Amino acid sequence: MRKPQPDSRTILAIAVLIVAMAGAATLARADGEVALMNRVNAALRGNERLNGAKAYTAAPGVVVLYGMVFDDRDRALAEQVANGVNGVNQVVDNLRTKTGKWYQEEERIDLQLQMNGFNDVQVRVVGSEVYLSGQVTSPAEKQRAANVVASVSNLQINNMIWVQPGSMF
Repeated sequence: MRKPQPDSRTILAIAVLIVAMAGAATLARADGEVALMNRVNAALRGNERLNGAKAYTAAPGVVVLYGMVFDDRDRALAEQVANGVNGVNQVVDNLRTKTGKWYQEEERIDLQLQMNGFNDVQVRVVGSEVYLSGQVTSPAEKQRAANVVASVSNLQINNMIWVQPGSMF
C-alpha cells in the first residue's frame, strides 16, 4: 500500500503559513519596541530637567539613552525615569553632560596656566565663560594670565585675579 504524497501546492501553502507567522511575530516585537521607545521618550519629556535626553530601543526591554543633560545628577535622574517605564529591563546610559564638557575645558586651560608658571591661579568654566581667580604679583602678570587663557580658549574671560605685590626683600 502506498502512502499519499503531499502535492507541491500543499507544501507551498504550509511554507507560506510558517513565513507569515514568523513575520507577524517579528512585526509585533518591532511594534512593541517602538511603543516602549515612545513611552520612555514621553517620560523623559515629562521632566524639564531632561529635555536634552532621548531614548531608543536596542533590543526587547533594552533602552539606550543619548543626548545631553546638565550634570551627573540629571543623568542619574534620566536613568531612574527610564527604568520606571513599564517594559524596561535594562538602561544603557550614553548621555553626555554639559558640566563634563566644562570640566574638560577647565583642565585644558589649567594645564596651560600651569605650564606658564601660574601656579596660584584657579580656573572655573561655566557655560560660555571662564572665571580666573587666585593671586599674582603684578597687574602685568594678571593680564598675562588672561592672555594665556585667550590663546587656548574662545570663552569670555572674567579675570578676578588678585594682585598682591611680592615682598621687597
